[in-house]
Amino acid sequence: MRKSNWISLAIALTAALAFAWLEKERGFYFLAPRVRAASAAGAADDGDASARYKAGLWMQRAEWSAYDLRFKWRGPRAPNPDILLIAVDEKSLAQLHEWPWPRGIHARLIDALRAAPPKALLFDILFLEPFTADPAGDRALVGSTRSAPWVAHSLFLSVSGRRITGGRIPFPSLAAASQKIGSINAFVDEDGVLRSAPLELPAGAQNVPLLSLVGAGLFLGRPADAVARGTSADSRGEMLVQFAGGDHTFPYVSYADVLSGRVPAERFAGKVVLVGSDATGTYDHYPTPFSAAMPGMEFHANIIDNLISGHALRPAGLKVTYGAIAFFGLLCGLCLARFSAWAGALWVIACAGAYAAGTQWLFSRRFVSIDMAGPLLTLAFGYVATIIYRFFTEEREKRWVKAAFGQYVSPQVLDVLLDDPSKLKLVGERREMTVFFSDVAGFTSISERLNPDELVVLLNRYLSAMTEVVFEHDGYLNKYMGDGIMAFWNAPVRQTDHAERACRCALASMKRLARLNDELEVEGLMPLKARIGINTGIMVVGNMGSVQKSDYTVMGDNVNLGSRLEGAGKAFGVSLLISEFTYEIVQDLFEVRFLDRIRVPGKAKPVKTYELLAPKGELPEAWQKALAPYHEAIQLFADRRYGPARDKFLAVLGILGHDKPCEMYVKRADAFVSAPPAKEWDGVFELNIK
Repeated sequence: MRKSNWISLAIALTAALAFAWLEKERGFYFLAPRVRAASAAGAADDGDASARYKAGLWMQRAEWSAYDLRFKWRGPRAPNPDILLIAVDEKSLAQLHEWPWPRGIHARLIDALRAAPPKALLFDILFLEPFTADPAGDRALVGSTRSAPWVAHSLFLSVSGRRITGGRIPFPSLAAASQKIGSINAFVDEDGVLRSAPLELPAGAQNVPLLSLVGAGLFLGRPADAVARGTSADSRGEMLVQFAGGDHTFPYVSYADVLSGRVPAERFAGKVVLVGSDATGTYDHYPTPFSAAMPGMEFHANIIDNLISGHALRPAGLKVTYGAIAFFGLLCGLCLARFSAWAGALWVIACAGAYAAGTQWLFSRRFVSIDMAGPLLTLAFGYVATIIYRFFTEEREKRWVKAAFGQYVSPQVLDVLLDDPSKLKLVGERREMTVFFSDVAGFTSISERLNPDELVVLLNRYLSAMTEVVFEHDGYLNKYMGDGIMAFWNAPVRQTDHAERACRCALASMKRLARLNDELEVEGLMPLKARIGINTGIMVVGNMGSVQKSDYTVMGDNVNLGSRLEGAGKAFGVSLLISEFTYEIVQDLFEVRFLDRIRVPGKAKPVKTYELLAPKGELPEAWQKALAPYHEAIQLFADRRYGPARDKFLAVLGILGHDKPCEMYVKRADAFVSAPPAKEWDGVFELNIK
């Protein structure tokens, strides 16, 4: 071989051996999905371990992304028909009213299924304290549980690393009556996604099983620990969950329908049944490779499916990964030096595609998970190393041309790149954030009445005032869009109260605008009105753009929804609009009113919207009188009692004087009284304003 071939081979093999050695001997978490927040907490006790954890996390994120992508390539599959979910849904809450329910209701559920009992009835609901308002209901639940060996209840463990530091169990009499109790803990990885499950957690001399492991044991007629021993685990001792699909892949049955007998008990006979909440704002939910918000009980349903069907993913192990790394290192060294840069790139893409296809086939058909990041990185590094070598040995003329054209780049730009080259990397991360969009209402008509100089002065005064408010609340001013402002919270600096900060900023913006309008009135200028839309959710944040120009910004569906909410304020005639996702976080801090369920352009799923009124305890006097009857009217409208709803909305208008949402609902009610909507109408209104 030529000298260049030998050097390329040496570089590629050195890289392959280095990755393997760092993984095995120095604890860098380059390979295998094994790192989670708990691991980081455990490593914090060891300075070297913490440094290794941080150094390897960037590769781990690549592995997680590749792992999740394989699920999307595989697509959803049919769940095990022996698993059913009984949901505390909106319908059940509407019929049975308050939540949490008296425990006697749950006792009725057990008794309703006793005639044709399931093999396992698992409550993904915590009964931690006695229900002091209804001790008879507690006694009923205890009695029903004691007489039903197929019932299992939940506990929640406090965990640090993999050590149990405490826990919360059912109230004493229920714990004593329960023959089966399991943990409902779920451990997300560092990127916030749930992928695996520790089937058992050590607690002293014994292990505490997951609730799903208890259910699988009841169904299979085997002890839970025996079921766990028969399941393959990854390097953390956890089962990789083979998700059937996204949320609501498994069949759901309304709790109220079971109690009423509309769904007969025979449907649940001999099956594994999970009971949990599916109503908005009442259940725990987790991002998974398939879903952004999977209910906790459906996560347990997936685990049970894996255990009783044998579909759990089996990790191939590090030996397979090391073999793939060495193979690609050898292949790069022998082949890449023979090709041109473009031919080598095509060869690398073909090899990467073949490896990805092979691992996907094993993943989908044989339930085997093989690492992708380490081997593919070796392939990429071998290519890059070869190109660099050829750059320094064979392409001196090209380097001279590039050096000559360097005079056309400013020294300031060169200094920035030399100081921090990472600024060129267009990388991003997924993070829960709150985005804020504002706009001046009717700005087009305002601009037509002013000459250009006056318009610029007015706009600058407005933007300056609003920017001050954003900075006062520690927001990141992303950009100006004509008369509009885009800002966000929780990046680049993390802020746990990002949703609250955005809402307080919105309310303060309205106050600051009122002061500005007082100044404009004195000057004989037209006052300004503004609309603000706020949304909270997972977004991608980072330095985005091109090599020539990039901006630190946010992207994603949740960003688009925030922009749409600002526009929706025009349709509702309100100034401050927040989404249900922001509302769920700040509902105890602010006074709000529900507006409507809307479907914005580009989104299939409807979104609940709310008007932000004031901080808690600071509601204006008129709204103190009007808020309760307003929400009563909303409920009447939702129940399709349009006549009473119309009367109630008119009563609210009598308090407020003028209110566009109330007037809008009065018109709708009038229309529906004379021409009721179809039964299948979901109550969602389409928003055509962008």
